[in-house]
Amino acid sequence: MSISIQRNRYEGRDYYVCLPTSYAQGNTRYPVVYVQDGDRLLSVLENLLGAGHGNDSGRLYEHIIVGVIPQNRHDEYTPWPAQAVMNGAPAFGGLGDQYLQFLAMGLKPHIDANYRTLPGSADTSIIGVSLGGLISLYAIYKQDCFGCAASISGSFWYPGFVSFMQAHTPLSSTVRVLLLSGRTEGVGDPPPLRCSVNCLNRAHLILKKQLPHQDIPLIWDDGGHMDNLDLRFERALQLVLRR
Repeated sequence: MSISIQRNRYEGRDYYVCLPTSYAQGNTRYPVVYVQDGDRLLSVLENLLGAGHGNDSGRLYEHIIVGVIPQNRHDEYTPWPAQAVMNGAPAFGGLGDQYLQFLAMGLKPHIDANYRTLPGSADTSIIGVSLGGLISLYAIYKQDCFGCAASISGSFWYPGFVSFMQAHTPLSSTVRVLLLSGRTEGVGDPPPLRCSVNCLNRAHLILKKQLPHQDIPLIWDDGGHMDNLDLRFERALQLVLRR
């Protein structure tokens, strides 16, 4: 199955739009997935297609994928400022609220106006990896336009994030959350990264309490951070589409 990939620009930010082959064949409207680190994960998507993956009854890529390219992921993908975790690494700017406002009030209406989308929250998902996975989960607490969040190797070790989740009021009962990670995330890393697995398990328990009527998949593999990215991304897309 082939897709059409377009690179566009909106309010000074580059993004990709991936359209399935069937988009040009009728008037069907499609669910939309907003992908963080769009340039990186769209390369993964192209590899999946080239490898012949995506045999989920032909439906895996029957949605519009919007790959948003970050300007500064250490700032945009973090919910509040925090110090660097390693010497020589940049600090975290904590501009996540502003970034999510751009997605929800700027880019999403722009996409809905220019493509045949299903604009409701039930058909609007957000996916990210690492810090992108952190901001994707944060999004469902802060913006009600996202009805599903998939976090791949999400940086839930981020200072204060699990406590934020714990203190938050219950989520909308219709929100879906998908978590994918490796069993050796953070092994050998300095704190707080070495707490990755523990923080993910704590986040999972919180989500199960906040969404008692939803299945919250937590899918592990034997890799570490950013390992098996093709397979994790494919699995996340499969789960996002399954409603």
